[in-house]
Amino acid sequence: MKKLIFGCTLMLCGILGGNAWLLAQAVRIEPGAWSSMTNMFPLIGFGRPDGYIVLFFYAIAIVGTVVAIQALKTKN
Repeated sequence: MKKLIFGCTLMLCGILGGNAWLLAQAVRIEPGAWSSMTNMFPLIGFGRPDGYIVLFFYAIAIVGTVVAIQALKTKN
């Protein structure tokens, strides 16, 4: 049960952290600089540190998902 809660917490924190970082990067750009949100993504690309931070948060979410699924599969 502890591993399931830990995995769900990791998954939730990773998703919230990644989305919050993307939102913070979107707000940082001046209004009217991009016509839509999808045009902003090359700016956060994977060659920049911001892209690596977002990938780190989403990797935490994936690890949390794996831990939670493994905890569900084990029999007590």
